Order: sequence, then structure tokens, then C-alpha cells
Amino acid sequence: MLNLKFFLSLARLPIVAPHTAKVTTPSLPSGYFQPMRATELLMTTRRQQWLQSLWDYSSLPKDMYRQYYLAPLEHCVTLMQQFPLTESGPYARPGGMADYMLETVSYAARLSKSYMLPVGAPPEEQAAQNAAWNTVIIYAAMLPSLEYLCHIHVELENGKRWFPLLDAPPEPYRFRFEPEQSPERLQSFGAMLAWKIIPPEAINWLSSWPKAIRTLSTYLTGFRAQSGVVNAIVSEAIRLTAGSPESKTLVALAAMVPVPADSLQGDTLLSGLADNIPELVASYSEDNVLPAAEPAPAPPADLVLPDLQEEPDDTDALLAMMGFASVDVAETGEIMLSAESNDPGEVFWQWLVTGCRSGSLIPNKSDGRVHLVAGYVFLRAPGIFHQFLTETNAPVEDKARLQKAFERLGHHRQDNGTMYTCQLYQNKQREGRFQKLSGYLVPASKIFTSDDNPGDNPLLIVLKE
Repeated sequence: MLNLKFFLSLARLPIVAPHTAKVTTPSLPSGYFQPMRATELLMTTRRQQWLQSLWDYSSLPKDMYRQYYLAPLEHCVTLMQQFPLTESGPYARPGGMADYMLETVSYAARLSKSYMLPVGAPPEEQAAQNAAWNTVIIYAAMLPSLEYLCHIHVELENGKRWFPLLDAPPEPYRFRFEPEQSPERLQSFGAMLAWKIIPPEAINWLSSWPKAIRTLSTYLTGFRAQSGVVNAIVSEAIRLTAGSPESKTLVALAAMVPVPADSLQGDTLLSGLADNIPELVASYSEDNVLPAAEPAPAPPADLVLPDLQEEPDDTDALLAMMGFASVDVAETGEIMLSAESNDPGEVFWQWLVTGCRSGSLIPNKSDGRVHLVAGYVFLRAPGIFHQFLTETNAPVEDKARLQKAFERLGHHRQDNGTMYTCQLYQNKQREGRFQKLSGYLVPASKIFTSDDNPGDNPLLIVLKE
């Protein structure tokens, strides 16, 4: 017979539910949680923001995003329900496990855009594999959180134990922490559950790139130190998650590889659904990303993430913590980047993204400063900076300062130096006369969405260094 005195906080923890879900009934026993669907669990403001960040930095088209990213996330939160992540700390609250997973995935998605993988491959090959490697990083950030389910003993209302294998608890449940002491059992359980959650179609797709699927398998089976840059990115995402002291412990746990010696809620749904955004995701503008040449900065020490049980009226603290620009909410429900900034690089970046998406900056023109090639946006320099200064009536002598400010943002590729050389031909056969141009390569997904990307300029090639 179960010793019920070990069930944690059964009388103290409230049942957490979004406004749209009727989960409290007179027959619900005290101390029990009502099972919730993924759509209900994902309706909080912060969870919507984390999903939006994932979509913003996704390299997948909408249908693949829904199938390869959103469906596994929904499956994970369905299993995690209202479980805390740990017995103490910032995630020791109802829903803390799902919050931790979603926030880590959001950071990993942003960090992944600052890397071109696989390391050492030619630029055209990296561009072709970009979406696959981003998916590997997303899965590596998402699925190990399932191991925390091993530490929780869940009892259903009928007295039977529930195991987190496929579906949500079928009836009201309560739980207690029961730490699993065996690292091997944790890893085997997590790996088994992870491969059940990854869609078979995604596995088949990733199998087109053997190194990518091998790296994912290595990470998910517990050999994280051997997964190289993927482990580095996910560990940094964990470190940034919530900016809490506890995150140091979480990083250590994530990087732990016990191998043989002989082997290597404010429950407000953000805006309505937009036609060009997947379900459950609000419409936002592009946000900033972390620079590739510098380690990701830790959040300010004095910044505290408000508890989900006491949702603030606004989310400025969360946005600041995640490195987003300040935002203004329009009456339409869309969120637009603020034009006010003391950083000329940020102002230029907003001008560039807005111009490319609105059509005021027309790409791929023979005399233009913006071209697309091999999955990148080629920004012709210094012409693009002179164009910005002219259109904004800024002093021309500010060009050098503006260019340096843009470089500090780190949006551009810089593995073989800062600038790249392209040849712009006069015919699609790319023969005969050409212009030699210098400029920056920025991943196209940072500037264009999948819907407004005009495609590569067939007249342009990037010269190999």
C-alpha cells in the first residue's frame, strides 16, 4: 500500500488550468490534478512566446514545422502535464517541467542559428543541411527533459500507477518525487521515450544526412560529450534558461556522460492565429539573435523571472531576459519591433528586415544591395550602409560606425573572415562578363520568412575562399 504522506504538496498545490478549460469539478478529489490536453497546456502567455521564438528561428516550412517540431512538443507537454521539474528551485511549481523544456528549446533554436553545420563543410553543403542540423539541435534540447519523468511516481484516482509512455494520464492524478538513482536507467528510459516521440517521417528525413542522425542518436543515448557542438549549444541553452542558480546544476546534469572507461501563467492567449503562422503561434516580428563570434551572454544577475503562478501584466522582463527588443502591441494583436534604439546596428537591422519583408528593399536586382544565394542574404557593402544613411537622412560620415555596429550584432557568417566575395553575371549560364561584389552573408531565415523569401539570384555565385 502506498505511503501517501510522501505525496508532495497535495493539499497545497492548486490545480492550474487555462481559462478555456473546465477542469475543476465538484467530484475532483482534493490534491488531484485533472489531465489536460496539449492545446490547453500551451495556452499560457509565456509558453506561446517560447513557441513563437521556436517558429521565428525555425528553418522548416510550416507543414514540416508542425509535424517535426510542434507535434513532438505537444507530445512532451502532454506527458509532463503539471509536474514540477524538481523538488526545489525556480521550476518546483506546477508545470515547471514543461516550462523548463520549452524555454530550453527556445534558447537552443536561437543559438543554433549562429552556427553553420556540419563544421568544416563547404558553405553550399552547410546551407543544404541547415534545416536538418537545426532539427537535431531542437530534438537534443527537447527530449532529454523527458528523463525527469523518471523521478516522479504518479498515482491515478483509481489507485493504479501511471507510467509516462504514450498518452496523458487517463483520469485525475497525484504524484510524489521518487528519485531514480541509476544514470543508466535514466538514459535508457529517456532514449526509449525520445525515439517514440520523434515522428518516423522526421527520422527518415534526417537519415538523408548520416552524420546528423548519428549525432542525434549519440546525444539521445547519453553520450553527450561525444556529440560535439550539439552538446555545446544545448548546454549553453540550459545555462541561459531562466538565468537561475539552479541552471548550473542542470547544465552539469545535461553534460554528464557515465560511459565505460574503455569507450569513448497568466492564461492569456496571445493574439489570433495569422494565416502565415502555424497553430498555437502568435504573429511576431523577427527578433535579435546571439552573435556567432562571441559566447552567449548570461542574463543580468538582478533579473528575476516572475513565477508562472503570478503572471505579470506585461512580459518585458521575459523578453529582456531572452535578448528580444522592446515591443509595442498594435490593436491588431501583432507585435512590432520598436524603432527606438541607441544601437545604430539594431536600427539598421530593423530597417533591413522591415524593408525586405515589406518589399521596399527589392532583392536580386542587378544594381541592388540585397541578393539571395545558397540560403543566404548577400548584403553588398558598403552600398547597403550608404543606402540606409541616405534613406534615414543620417550623416554619411557615420558609415564606418554603422558598419562596425552591424558586425557586432553577429548576424552574418564569419567563419572565413567577415566579408565574402561574389560574382554577379549578366546571364543565367553565369558566363562572360560579371561584377565582383563584396559584402556579408546572413542566413536568409533571419531576414525572410518561408512565405516571403523570393528565392536565390541565379546570376550570383559566392567565390570559395
